[in-house]
Amino acid sequence: MNEYIAVAVDELSRLGIKEAVLSPGSRSTPLSMWFCEHSEIHTYLNIDERSAAFFALGIAKKKNRPVVLVCTSGSATAHYLPAVTEAKRSRIPLILLTADRPAELQNVGAPQTINQHKIFGEFLNYYEELSIPDEKQQFVYPRIVMQKAYLKCNGMNAGPVQINIPIREPLVPDLNTEYFKAGRSVHKVRIVKGKLTAHIPDDFFENKKGIIICGAQGISESPKQLISLGKQLNAPVLADPLSNIRQYEDEVIIDTYDSFLKNESAKKELVPDYILMFGQAPVSKRLQQFIAFHKNAVCVQIDVASEYRNPSLTTTFFVQAEPCKFAEGILYQNRDNTYLHQWQSWQRKMKEKLETVGQEKELFEGRIVQILQEIMPERSCLLSANSMAIRDIDYFWRAKNKKVQILCNRGTNGIDGTVSTALGIATDGQPTVLLTGDLALFHDMNGFLIGKTHQLNLTVVLLNNDGGGIFQYLPQKGKKYFEYLFSTPHGIQFSGLETLYGIHYHRVLDYGDFKRSVNRALASQGIYVIEVCTEKEKSWKLHERYTTL
Repeated sequence: MNEYIAVAVDELSRLGIKEAVLSPGSRSTPLSMWFCEHSEIHTYLNIDERSAAFFALGIAKKKNRPVVLVCTSGSATAHYLPAVTEAKRSRIPLILLTADRPAELQNVGAPQTINQHKIFGEFLNYYEELSIPDEKQQFVYPRIVMQKAYLKCNGMNAGPVQINIPIREPLVPDLNTEYFKAGRSVHKVRIVKGKLTAHIPDDFFENKKGIIICGAQGISESPKQLISLGKQLNAPVLADPLSNIRQYEDEVIIDTYDSFLKNESAKKELVPDYILMFGQAPVSKRLQQFIAFHKNAVCVQIDVASEYRNPSLTTTFFVQAEPCKFAEGILYQNRDNTYLHQWQSWQRKMKEKLETVGQEKELFEGRIVQILQEIMPERSCLLSANSMAIRDIDYFWRAKNKKVQILCNRGTNGIDGTVSTALGIATDGQPTVLLTGDLALFHDMNGFLIGKTHQLNLTVVLLNNDGGGIFQYLPQKGKKYFEYLFSTPHGIQFSGLETLYGIHYHRVLDYGDFKRSVNRALASQGIYVIEVCTEKEKSWKLHERYTTL
């Protein structure tokens, strides 16, 4: 029943935990027993939780490494607070594993049950609840949670973290040590700080097939450094549109992966030995699936902020470093370009297919993106809404020597606040274009008011497919209530914006009209909304035609 807790304990050991300070209690039974059972972890029993926490702090302070604390549910958790405040201010790494009653026993008068959610408030570096996992995830998910906890407590700014663990009865585990092995990654997870060369052996890159993935915030200081690193390692640089590496044109840059990785042959042929990941997770879900598919590759995540940014859950090396310094620290020169040529071959075939979009007569989002790239001026900025807009940019915006900065609110990937964000960007005075769908625009139409009030300049390209077009590409398509719950046709006449906010509006009829309208808007003062109307089903078919090999 509680085998997943053995997995969590084992992962902490693999990460480097050597000591755990336990306090007695019933709800924490499986935690305490599994820690005692693990041969690589030394346990200390302290009856008083307040004393236990300071005792653990002393170990961590002297040995300069994280120490685990385990307590039962209820007021026992609260006794850790004085030591937690000291650990936070002194930057001492502690991992608090606080046992808790499961959800069904909360707020029903169960004994030893309080709200333990973020009970230590601002004095934590990180908080997460290790939910009771389903059978499919019980041997992987707990390991990922422990990796995040270790990463957060032991980063550049060390400090305490709390993992709250609801546990169901029966509490006494079957102490079979084989459970410790369940869900282990092929490569032991390591966290690297300081000089790269001190932690990664010389042969890490030698004669290896590698890829470099760069997302938003990946290497904003000098994108060219990653291009140079790709050439040095003969590793393809998979450039997410928000990395802004697509402002450069180089044969090492791969920008069509989201299309050709639909092809199963490509996914199976392009087997990497290692993956270097910079910045946020990529927009492309197919790329994330590719990373997960090749889980035996050594996945290195480079992030100065100690954030776990890999939804594929395959990271085995965390490098806490500035991306530029990391790139500079790699001296190995790979002279075998076979693997890079494989990626380039798939890219060539995909580009040939994508170039035929220029012959399309129907109004199509892909061609609209291509035209925007052609006509937007140097040193301009393109803000993309989420949902289909950013995906169309990922599909159709190619790597070219043209300095157009692409931005998007990919922190939480919501469609709200897009107009207001674009107008905030426009205060910089650069030519600014917003590419948005109809629902994203609808969510933030009131944002136009501040643009009008402060006489800002913004060109809005509105891709209107009358509802949630992205659901044409998701499993909900064709299911019961699809139109009502997901497709959500609304019939809004956006021409009314002209009267409501006093801005300029034009609905285009063809590509020539679109080009003229955008050029006119960019050369003028004020806010222009240029509407491009498409049909969801037809658009889906065109996407399938042009983005599939």
